[in-house]
Amino acid sequence: MNKRNLIIFGIVAVIGLAAIPFAYGQAVRMHHRAGGFGFGVLGHLGHLKSELDLSDQQVDQIKAIAKDFHQQNAQYHQSLHSGFQSIAQTLIKNPNDVAAAQTILDQQNAAENAVKANALTAMSKALNVLTPEQRTKLGDIMQQHMNRMAAHSH
Repeated sequence: MNKRNLIIFGIVAVIGLAAIPFAYGQAVRMHHRAGGFGFGVLGHLGHLKSELDLSDQQVDQIKAIAKDFHQQNAQYHQSLHSGFQSIAQTLIKNPNDVAAAQTILDQQNAAENAVKANALTAMSKALNVLTPEQRTKLGDIMQQHMNRMAAHSH
């Protein structure tokens, strides 16, 4: 690799490292806004209970599914929160150790994929608690929410 390419790579790496806290912060904000990673609108049962006419039994079932989901993913929590910091620290110690940084990134990606897979399973279970009519109404609520979000972004 010639000197020019090394300089370009260094600049890209620094920009990438600088962007990490912003990207990570956005993911955390979305997590908290969504009522829990992966549960999205079902994370806000208080509002939905009346809108969807959920029974107490349905609410209890969904809460149990959410609790199981969070327990399943506790092992990944630390990995997801410390991954970018570990990558940065690895490269700060040795800027040429891209292989070690890539290994950490791969581990973090595997943890994130596991959380996403668990979220899909949990969401499926939670949606199976709803009646077909409640799922249809939930779909309408989600579409209205997406329309409002799209209107605010323009």
